[in-house]
Amino acid sequence: MELYPKRQLNGRVVFSEHYSMHPGHYTFTQKLGIATKVDVKKMFGKTPAERKKEFAEYSTIRTQSPVGFLAPDFELETTTGETVRLSDKRGQIAVFMFVAMTCPPARTQVDLWKRLHEKYDAKDVQIFFIYSRERHAGERGYRELKETTSTSERMTHARMLSEITAVPVAVDPIDERTLKDYGMVPNAAFIIDREGFVVFKSQWADIRKIDQVLQQLLVSEELNKTNQG
Repeated sequence: MELYPKRQLNGRVVFSEHYSMHPGHYTFTQKLGIATKVDVKKMFGKTPAERKKEFAEYSTIRTQSPVGFLAPDFELETTTGETVRLSDKRGQIAVFMFVAMTCPPARTQVDLWKRLHEKYDAKDVQIFFIYSRERHAGERGYRELKETTSTSERMTHARMLSEITAVPVAVDPIDERTLKDYGMVPNAAFIIDREGFVVFKSQWADIRKIDQVLQQLLVSEELNKTNQG
């Protein structure tokens, strides 16, 4: 098992955050696939003011929901009408990624997260998506998908995602309260420990890092049990 950097913070095991403005961990094929889904001219043709706003939003991943601290609670409706409340998952490890139908990096991860969802026992690890804002609505790969202007419209798009994955999908309301609490980036991923503390976050969801951290976290728990026993 490849080891991901970890440390002790506030008496608990946490893992080094992964920050980057570019998804460098994706393969060339994945990057090429992402490029074919977006309007490149639109992406690089933004005004200085638009770029400044985007950078400010992306930078919130560094300040919101800090590693080693209690994760902001949320209560969200899923595409099947159930309620996901983070505080209800105490005693389990919670793992989630922010997604959207028009977010190519998130879409490249969907199938990989399905495998992760199947790999871990739900009694120990709860894995789910949080559907948030559209990122490239109406662009090359998503001509039929428009920006959502209400929570019900967002739910409709989220149900489309649910049709292609077995991973549960919860929906952030149109006011984006959850996204704001966790950092305004397209497909960030988080791991919350059994006591509700953030132990890992990544600006770009990378299934390899998520899996490494999960394995190490579970091993650390077993070692603690052994030492205490």
